[in-house]
Amino acid sequence: MSGTATPVMLPQAQQRAAFRPLWIATFVSAAGTGLVYPVTAIHIATNLRLGVPAVALFYGTFAVAAGLLGPLGGSLTARFGARVAAVVGGCCQIAAWTTMAFVSGLVQVLFVAALSGIGGSLFFPALFSTILGGIPEELRKRTFGFRYTVINLGIATGAGLSSVLVASVAPSVLFLANAASFLPVILWVWRHAGGAEAADAPEDGDGAGRPSVWSPAFGIALAVTFLVSAFGAVQLESTVPLILRRLAHESMSTVTVVTVVNAVSVVLLQRLLRARVDRFSNAGAVALGAGLWGAAYLLALTATGLTDSRSWFGKAVLMCFAAVFAAGEVVTASALTPMIVGLAPPGAAARATGTSGSAWSLGTLAGPAVGTTAVALAGPIGSWGALAVGAACALLLSLLLRSHETGR
Repeated sequence: MSGTATPVMLPQAQQRAAFRPLWIATFVSAAGTGLVYPVTAIHIATNLRLGVPAVALFYGTFAVAAGLLGPLGGSLTARFGARVAAVVGGCCQIAAWTTMAFVSGLVQVLFVAALSGIGGSLFFPALFSTILGGIPEELRKRTFGFRYTVINLGIATGAGLSSVLVASVAPSVLFLANAASFLPVILWVWRHAGGAEAADAPEDGDGAGRPSVWSPAFGIALAVTFLVSAFGAVQLESTVPLILRRLAHESMSTVTVVTVVNAVSVVLLQRLLRARVDRFSNAGAVALGAGLWGAAYLLALTATGLTDSRSWFGKAVLMCFAAVFAAGEVVTASALTPMIVGLAPPGAAARATGTSGSAWSLGTLAGPAVGTTAVALAGPIGSWGALAVGAACALLLSLLLRSHETGR
């Protein structure tokens, strides 16, 4: 290491001033994602006439690229600094989605997926280490929880705009808008990476003296990250709609209402839960979030497996499922990254978040695969039960980490 400098924390007023542009930039970036969120799969399968398998290949290629290169992205951020990693990773994202506006074949589509995955593996360790470099440890859960809420608001706004624009605007325009939406976040990292470089300084030489991020507790934390990804929010986008439509025979309007209730609950619960989450350790908060997901799945099992989900009682329980699931999202999003960083040695934030990003990406592959297999082989009780078991495993491993945190 070039030195073991202490992180330079900004005074509270300066923190607010520094982070306000970040939340605006995050909202813009998330809105760009929302613009293409409902369009990308349709464009690949229908407009390009590549079919549904090409959509699966696109998202699979993205997840594999991000998963394999996550540790490398963290190491490059630590070696060269957050500014360099953010610019290179962000430019990869801009190039990927600009290319997406003009692709015509499967090879080009997969190139876009790989380039976007590479960009994310570089950019997010740089972004997270920059955020962590400017805030004290006791504010980490609040900061990342608020970030998750802003992302949800941005995606919802972008998806709403997309539904209005898609009839009159070519998909290429939406892809180009998404590419441009990365610029504000890149500029924010460039402007504010000084604090992160004090906490996670660029390294001289070959970095042979770096402390390893690996420890038994960090390995458990990666397993928790994988399980949270596989059996958490990704399920609301993949398995949950399939169970509701194919096994419980719910209408699309009911599926949409569940999604809307979940999104609104995420926003409303963020402020309500913020002070309560602060009372938990990082791992304790992740355990709480996993427990809430397990409870949500059991509510859904009650609604669709044990009762008539089309009755007023079944509908009410489904809405409770959406709200409780949202609470799990808020709590887990607040604490997961602080938990990972808290288990890494000083100066290893970028490498820790890069490695955890790989576990997260692998979870996004495994979760839908497990969920769709359950839907194909089991009824609603078996499907909800499989998801609940995954959430229970995340809960138990998080409790092991909580014991480690209290025992240090």
